[in-house]
Amino acid sequence: MDLIIDTQILSYRFKGVEVNTHNTRLAIASITANEFLVAQAKESEQPDYYTIHPARYPNLEYSANVLDHFGNPKSAKLGARRTDRIIIDFGTQFSAYREFGNEAISEIINAKKLDIYKISIAHLSKQRQKYLLSRLKYILDNDYYCYSLNKTALGQALSLFSEFTSQHNCKGNIRNTINDLLILATAIDRGKRFLTNDNLLARFAAEYYEAPIHECEDELLIDFSEKQVERRKSKESKGYINKGWSYAMRNNRSPSET
Repeated sequence: MDLIIDTQILSYRFKGVEVNTHNTRLAIASITANEFLVAQAKESEQPDYYTIHPARYPNLEYSANVLDHFGNPKSAKLGARRTDRIIIDFGTQFSAYREFGNEAISEIINAKKLDIYKISIAHLSKQRQKYLLSRLKYILDNDYYCYSLNKTALGQALSLFSEFTSQHNCKGNIRNTINDLLILATAIDRGKRFLTNDNLLARFAAEYYEAPIHECEDELLIDFSEKQVERRKSKESKGYINKGWSYAMRNNRSPSET
């Protein structure tokens, strides 16, 4: 069974700070992939680029003409139409959260469709493209599997966020806290083991879901694989629904729009 690691651990491994000592295949959540590939700058509300959904363009091939079209800045601005999207509405409590290319990046990684990614970032500077491609190549060369975020995991993440914010402060950029919980919820939904060095996140999750937690130097391993993990009865509530929060997902697999 593979092991899902969080974004910080992936970054450490990319830099050669840590090596895989767990003797198992490593996996990542699509949110981690988008964070690691810097699809959206930390202080920005808009993506730096939109990852083209391979299922939407099944016959798209890497060529000079294709690069000229998708590399045009005017065309790149229409990128939201070419990929999937998640929107979380927090009402008046927090700003709306938007994430693009969750399914798209998972398919690109799992099917090793590097050329589709190259087309997606063709409008960026050559230096920026080189930087991003080195990161994606690291993921592909090391055979990471990428799990996309689905509706079940998204609902779990919102319940976790509702509970987390009632007990703890969010990070300076609230998007980082939401991303942490979306990654965690992906591991929970997939019934995987989850490796992180975020002590607060790990212990919160282990307590909330009564899952076994193991310490390994400065890393914490939470095991969601042994059995179906359920919330404790004392925490059975509608959580985010009671707050009026909602979410919407668009997979945008249809090629009907251009």
